[in-house]
Amino acid sequence: MKNSITLGGITVASGQKVSQYVTVPGTECKFPITIINGANDGKTILASAGIHGCEYPGVLTVVELAKEIDPKDVSGAIILTHEINMSGFLERQTYVMPEDPKRKNLNRLFPGDPNGTLADKLCLFLMDEFVAKSDFHVDIHSGDMVEELEACVIACAPKESENNKFAAEIAKHLSFKWRMNSGGRHEFYNSSSIDRNIPSMLFERGGSGKWTREEVDANKKDLKTVMQCLNILPGEPKINTEQKFFKRHEWTESDVEGMIFNFVKVGDDIKEGQKLFEVQDMFGNHIKDINAKFDGHVVIITNTLAVNKGDDLITYGEV
Repeated sequence: MKNSITLGGITVASGQKVSQYVTVPGTECKFPITIINGANDGKTILASAGIHGCEYPGVLTVVELAKEIDPKDVSGAIILTHEINMSGFLERQTYVMPEDPKRKNLNRLFPGDPNGTLADKLCLFLMDEFVAKSDFHVDIHSGDMVEELEACVIACAPKESENNKFAAEIAKHLSFKWRMNSGGRHEFYNSSSIDRNIPSMLFERGGSGKWTREEVDANKKDLKTVMQCLNILPGEPKINTEQKFFKRHEWTESDVEGMIFNFVKVGDDIKEGQKLFEVQDMFGNHIKDINAKFDGHVVIITNTLAVNKGDDLITYGEV
Protein backbone atom coordinates (compact mmCIF):
# COMPACT_ATOMS: atom_id res chain seq x y z
CA MET A 1 0.00 0.00 0.00
CA LYS A 2 1.39 3.40 -0.98
CA ASN A 3 2.21 5.63 1.99
CA SER A 4 0.37 8.76 3.01
CA ILE A 5 2.11 12.10 2.44
CA THR A 6 2.28 15.23 4.57
CA LEU A 7 2.80 18.64 2.98
CA GLY A 8 2.32 22.00 4.69
CA GLY A 9 0.83 20.22 7.69
CA ILE A 10 -1.77 18.42 5.55
CA THR A 11 -1.72 14.60 5.55
CA VAL A 12 -3.26 12.82 2.57
CA ALA A 13 -3.74 9.07 2.42
CA SER A 14 -2.95 6.97 -0.63
CA GLY A 15 -5.57 7.37 -3.36
CA GLN A 16 -7.08 10.46 -1.72
CA LYS A 17 -7.49 14.15 -2.51
CA VAL A 18 -7.63 16.99 0.05
CA SER A 19 -8.53 20.62 -0.65
CA GLN A 20 -8.20 23.16 2.17
CA TYR A 21 -6.44 26.33 3.30
CA VAL A 22 -2.89 26.11 4.57
CA THR A 23 -1.45 28.70 6.96
CA VAL A 24 2.12 30.02 6.98
CA PRO A 25 3.46 29.13 10.47
CA GLY A 26 3.60 32.02 12.92
CA THR A 27 1.34 34.22 10.76
CA GLU A 28 -2.32 34.61 9.82
CA CYS A 29 -1.48 34.33 6.12
CA LYS A 30 -3.31 31.47 4.42
CA PHE A 31 -4.02 30.27 0.90
CA PRO A 32 -6.04 27.43 -0.71
CA ILE A 33 -4.32 24.27 -1.86
CA THR A 34 -5.20 20.81 -3.19
CA ILE A 35 -2.98 17.76 -2.66
CA ILE A 36 -3.68 14.64 -4.69
CA ASN A 37 -1.91 11.50 -3.44
CA GLY A 38 -2.12 8.96 -6.23
CA ALA A 39 -2.94 5.33 -5.77
CA ASN A 40 0.44 4.34 -7.23
CA ASP A 41 4.05 5.35 -6.57
CA GLY A 42 5.69 7.99 -8.74
CA LYS A 43 7.01 11.52 -8.87
CA THR A 44 5.57 14.64 -7.24
CA ILE A 45 4.76 17.78 -9.22
CA LEU A 46 4.05 21.24 -7.83
CA ALA A 47 1.83 23.45 -10.00
CA SER A 48 1.60 26.92 -8.49
CA ALA A 49 -0.67 29.81 -9.39
CA GLY A 50 -1.49 33.19 -7.93
CA ILE A 51 1.94 34.59 -7.07
CA HIS A 52 0.45 37.74 -8.62
CA GLY A 53 -3.14 38.35 -7.60
CA CYS A 54 -4.62 39.42 -10.95
CA GLU A 55 -3.19 36.74 -13.22
CA TYR A 56 -6.42 34.82 -13.58
CA PRO A 57 -5.94 32.04 -16.19
CA GLY A 58 -3.54 30.16 -13.92
CA VAL A 59 -5.84 30.41 -10.93
CA LEU A 60 -8.75 28.82 -12.79
CA THR A 61 -6.42 26.24 -14.31
CA VAL A 62 -5.45 24.74 -10.95
CA VAL A 63 -8.93 25.16 -9.42
CA GLU A 64 -10.50 23.16 -12.26
CA LEU A 65 -7.77 20.51 -12.40
CA ALA A 66 -8.06 20.04 -8.64
CA LYS A 67 -11.68 19.03 -9.15
CA GLU A 68 -11.18 17.04 -12.35
CA ILE A 69 -8.17 14.81 -11.62
CA ASP A 70 -9.03 11.43 -10.09
CA PRO A 71 -6.40 10.10 -7.64
CA LYS A 72 -6.92 6.65 -9.16
CA ASP A 73 -5.29 7.93 -12.36
CA VAL A 74 -2.27 9.41 -10.55
CA SER A 75 1.11 7.78 -10.00
CA GLY A 76 2.90 9.88 -7.41
CA ALA A 77 1.43 13.12 -6.14
CA ILE A 78 0.15 16.47 -7.41
CA ILE A 79 0.33 19.71 -5.40
CA LEU A 80 -1.89 22.53 -6.68
CA THR A 81 -1.75 25.99 -5.08
CA HIS A 82 -4.95 27.77 -6.11
CA GLU A 83 -4.09 31.36 -5.18
CA ILE A 84 -0.92 32.05 -3.21
CA ASN A 85 -1.30 35.82 -2.99
CA MET A 86 -4.82 35.90 -1.54
CA SER A 87 -4.75 39.56 -0.48
CA GLY A 88 -3.56 40.58 -3.95
CA PHE A 89 -6.38 38.54 -5.50
CA LEU A 90 -9.18 39.81 -3.27
CA GLU A 91 -8.01 43.43 -3.36
CA ARG A 92 -7.25 43.23 -7.10
CA GLN A 93 -3.73 44.59 -6.71
CA THR A 94 -1.15 44.38 -9.50
CA TYR A 95 2.07 42.47 -8.65
CA VAL A 96 2.25 43.29 -4.93
CA MET A 97 1.12 41.47 -1.80
CA PRO A 98 -1.06 44.06 0.03
CA GLU A 99 -1.04 41.95 3.20
CA ASP A 100 2.71 42.47 3.51
CA PRO A 101 3.61 45.68 5.44
CA LYS A 102 5.98 46.72 2.63
CA ARG A 103 3.68 45.54 -0.20
CA LYS A 104 6.43 43.45 -1.74
CA ASN A 105 6.35 41.58 -5.06
CA LEU A 106 6.55 37.89 -4.14
CA ASN A 107 8.22 37.01 -7.42
CA ARG A 108 11.32 39.01 -6.50
CA LEU A 109 11.88 37.44 -3.06
CA PHE A 110 12.64 33.75 -3.45
CA PRO A 111 14.00 31.66 -1.80
CA GLY A 112 12.62 33.74 1.09
CA ASP A 113 13.92 34.92 4.44
CA PRO A 114 12.84 33.78 7.93
CA ASN A 115 13.78 37.22 9.30
CA GLY A 116 12.00 39.21 6.60
CA THR A 117 8.47 40.54 6.36
CA LEU A 118 5.37 38.40 5.74
CA ALA A 119 6.06 38.07 2.00
CA ASP A 120 9.59 36.77 2.64
CA LYS A 121 8.28 34.22 5.14
CA LEU A 122 5.60 33.06 2.71
CA CYS A 123 8.24 32.48 0.03
CA LEU A 124 10.41 30.46 2.41
CA PHE A 125 7.40 28.38 3.47
CA LEU A 126 6.62 27.57 -0.17
CA MET A 127 10.21 26.52 -0.78
CA ASP A 128 10.55 24.39 2.36
CA GLU A 129 7.15 22.70 2.37
CA PHE A 130 6.33 22.22 -1.30
CA VAL A 131 9.27 22.81 -3.65
CA ALA A 132 11.73 20.77 -1.54
CA LYS A 133 9.30 17.83 -1.53
CA SER A 134 8.64 17.89 -5.28
CA ASP A 135 10.38 16.50 -8.35
CA PHE A 136 9.20 19.19 -10.77
CA HIS A 137 7.70 22.68 -10.53
CA VAL A 138 5.45 24.56 -12.96
CA ASP A 139 4.65 28.16 -12.01
CA ILE A 140 1.66 29.47 -13.99
CA HIS A 141 1.57 33.18 -14.82
CA SER A 142 0.04 35.57 -17.32
CA GLY A 143 0.27 39.26 -18.04
CA ASP A 144 -1.00 41.10 -14.96
CA MET A 145 -3.39 44.03 -15.41
CA VAL A 146 -0.59 46.09 -16.97
CA GLU A 147 0.73 43.55 -19.49
CA GLU A 148 -0.26 42.00 -22.79
CA LEU A 149 1.55 38.93 -24.06
CA GLU A 150 1.78 36.12 -26.57
CA ALA A 151 1.76 32.72 -24.86
CA CYS A 152 5.22 31.29 -24.17
CA VAL A 153 6.92 28.73 -21.95
CA ILE A 154 10.20 29.48 -20.19
CA ALA A 155 12.58 26.79 -18.90
CA CYS A 156 14.29 27.26 -15.57
CA ALA A 157 17.66 28.97 -14.98
CA PRO A 158 20.62 28.55 -14.96
CA LYS A 159 20.78 28.20 -18.73
CA GLU A 160 23.31 25.36 -18.93
CA SER A 161 22.14 23.27 -15.98
CA GLU A 162 20.83 19.71 -16.18
CA ASN A 163 17.56 21.00 -14.73
CA ASN A 164 17.26 23.42 -17.62
CA LYS A 165 17.89 20.70 -20.19
CA PHE A 166 15.32 18.40 -18.57
CA ALA A 167 12.67 21.14 -18.36
CA ALA A 168 13.40 22.27 -21.92
CA GLU A 169 12.87 18.75 -23.24
CA ILE A 170 9.48 18.57 -21.53
CA ALA A 171 8.59 22.06 -22.81
CA LYS A 172 9.05 20.84 -26.39
CA HIS A 173 5.91 18.71 -25.93
CA LEU A 174 3.68 21.64 -24.95
CA SER A 175 1.31 23.57 -27.22
CA PHE A 176 3.10 26.92 -26.76
CA LYS A 177 4.31 28.48 -30.00
CA TRP A 178 7.28 30.16 -28.27
CA ARG A 179 9.90 28.73 -25.90
CA MET A 180 12.89 30.36 -24.21
CA ASN A 181 15.40 29.89 -21.40
CA SER A 182 15.23 32.10 -18.33
CA GLY A 183 17.99 34.40 -17.21
CA GLY A 184 16.30 35.30 -13.92
CA ARG A 185 17.21 34.55 -10.32
CA HIS A 186 14.64 35.37 -7.61
CA GLU A 187 11.42 34.34 -9.36
CA PHE A 188 9.63 31.36 -7.82
CA TYR A 189 10.40 28.81 -10.54
CA ASN A 190 14.01 29.92 -11.00
CA SER A 191 14.64 29.63 -7.27
CA SER A 192 13.27 26.08 -7.35
CA SER A 193 16.02 25.11 -9.77
CA ILE A 194 18.86 27.25 -8.43
CA ASP A 195 18.27 26.92 -4.69
CA ARG A 196 16.59 23.49 -4.38
CA ASN A 197 17.77 21.70 -7.53
CA ILE A 198 14.19 21.03 -8.68
CA PRO A 199 13.61 21.25 -12.46
CA SER A 200 11.07 23.95 -13.25
CA MET A 201 9.34 26.02 -15.89
CA LEU A 202 7.07 29.04 -16.26
CA PHE A 203 3.81 29.23 -18.22
CA GLU A 204 2.88 32.68 -19.56
CA ARG A 205 -0.58 32.79 -21.12
CA GLY A 206 -3.23 35.55 -21.06
CA GLY A 207 -3.00 39.10 -19.74
CA SER A 208 -4.51 42.51 -19.02
CA GLY A 209 -6.26 41.20 -15.90
CA LYS A 210 -8.59 38.98 -17.95
CA TRP A 211 -9.13 35.30 -18.64
CA THR A 212 -10.76 33.27 -21.39
CA ARG A 213 -12.03 29.70 -21.57
CA GLU A 214 -9.50 29.01 -24.35
CA GLU A 215 -6.57 30.15 -22.16
CA VAL A 216 -7.64 28.06 -19.19
CA ASP A 217 -8.23 24.97 -21.32
CA ALA A 218 -4.83 25.38 -23.02
CA ASN A 219 -3.11 25.68 -19.63
CA LYS A 220 -4.91 22.57 -18.38
CA LYS A 221 -3.91 20.60 -21.45
CA ASP A 222 -0.26 21.67 -21.17
CA LEU A 223 -0.08 20.98 -17.44
CA LYS A 224 -1.48 17.50 -18.00
CA THR A 225 1.14 17.01 -20.71
CA VAL A 226 3.89 17.85 -18.22
CA MET A 227 2.39 15.27 -15.85
CA GLN A 228 2.34 12.70 -18.65
CA CYS A 229 6.02 13.39 -19.42
CA LEU A 230 6.74 12.67 -15.73
CA ASN A 231 4.54 9.52 -15.81
CA ILE A 232 2.28 11.02 -13.15
CA LEU A 233 -0.71 10.78 -15.49
CA PRO A 234 -1.14 8.15 -18.22
CA GLY A 235 -0.45 9.15 -21.81
CA GLU A 236 2.36 9.53 -24.33
CA PRO A 237 2.63 13.18 -25.44
CA LYS A 238 4.26 14.06 -28.75
CA ILE A 239 6.79 16.79 -29.47
CA ASN A 240 5.34 20.04 -30.84
CA THR A 241 7.26 20.31 -34.11
CA GLU A 242 5.94 23.83 -34.77
CA GLN A 243 7.29 25.33 -31.54
CA LYS A 244 9.93 28.03 -32.00
CA PHE A 245 12.87 28.68 -29.65
CA PHE A 246 14.33 32.08 -28.76
CA LYS A 247 18.09 31.57 -28.72
CA ARG A 248 18.35 34.90 -26.89
CA HIS A 249 15.86 37.38 -25.53
CA GLU A 250 15.74 40.86 -24.05
CA TRP A 251 13.71 41.76 -20.96
CA THR A 252 13.77 45.57 -20.87
CA GLU A 253 13.04 47.56 -17.69
CA SER A 254 12.49 51.31 -17.46
CA ASP A 255 15.25 53.35 -15.84
CA VAL A 256 13.06 56.46 -15.47
CA GLU A 257 9.52 57.37 -14.42
CA GLY A 258 6.95 59.29 -16.40
CA MET A 259 4.64 58.46 -19.33
CA ILE A 260 5.39 55.68 -21.80
CA PHE A 261 4.17 55.57 -25.41
CA ASN A 262 4.29 52.27 -27.36
CA PHE A 263 5.40 52.11 -30.98
CA VAL A 264 5.07 48.32 -31.27
CA LYS A 265 2.63 45.67 -30.06
CA VAL A 266 2.62 42.02 -29.02
CA GLY A 267 3.22 39.76 -32.00
CA ASP A 268 5.27 42.29 -33.97
CA ASP A 269 8.55 41.39 -35.64
CA ILE A 270 11.09 44.14 -34.95
CA LYS A 271 14.45 45.23 -36.32
CA GLU A 272 17.63 46.25 -34.52
CA GLY A 273 17.53 49.96 -33.73
CA GLN A 274 13.76 50.22 -34.23
CA LYS A 275 11.98 52.61 -31.87
CA LEU A 276 9.94 50.64 -29.33
CA PHE A 277 8.92 53.31 -26.80
CA GLU A 278 9.13 57.01 -26.14
CA VAL A 279 9.23 58.20 -22.54
CA GLN A 280 7.93 61.68 -21.62
CA ASP A 281 7.81 63.56 -18.33
CA MET A 282 4.53 64.70 -16.77
CA PHE A 283 4.64 67.93 -18.79
CA GLY A 284 4.83 66.03 -22.06
CA ASN A 285 8.53 66.71 -22.63
CA HIS A 286 10.62 64.03 -24.32
CA ILE A 287 12.94 62.16 -21.96
CA LYS A 288 14.27 59.30 -24.06
CA ASP A 289 13.56 56.71 -26.73
CA ILE A 290 13.96 52.97 -26.17
CA ASN A 291 15.15 51.07 -29.23
CA ALA A 292 15.48 47.39 -30.13
CA LYS A 293 18.87 45.84 -29.40
CA PHE A 294 18.50 43.17 -32.11
CA ASP A 295 16.03 41.72 -34.62
CA GLY A 296 13.31 39.85 -32.78
CA HIS A 297 9.68 39.03 -32.05
CA VAL A 298 7.65 40.80 -29.32
CA VAL A 299 6.00 38.46 -26.79
CA ILE A 300 5.34 40.68 -23.73
CA ILE A 301 4.65 44.42 -23.50
CA THR A 302 3.32 46.91 -20.96
CA ASN A 303 -0.05 48.44 -21.81
CA THR A 304 -0.15 51.44 -19.44
CA LEU A 305 0.57 55.15 -19.80
CA ALA A 306 2.31 55.40 -16.41
CA VAL A 307 5.80 54.01 -15.94
CA ASN A 308 8.01 53.76 -12.85
CA LYS A 309 11.71 53.17 -12.60
CA GLY A 310 12.28 49.42 -12.63
CA ASP A 311 9.00 48.53 -14.37
CA ASP A 312 9.08 45.78 -16.98
CA LEU A 313 8.43 47.25 -20.43
CA ILE A 314 8.93 44.62 -23.11
CA THR A 315 10.24 41.14 -23.81
CA TYR A 316 11.34 40.13 -27.30
CA GLY A 317 13.37 37.25 -28.58
CA GLU A 318 15.50 36.18 -31.52
CA VAL A 319 14.42 32.92 -33.14
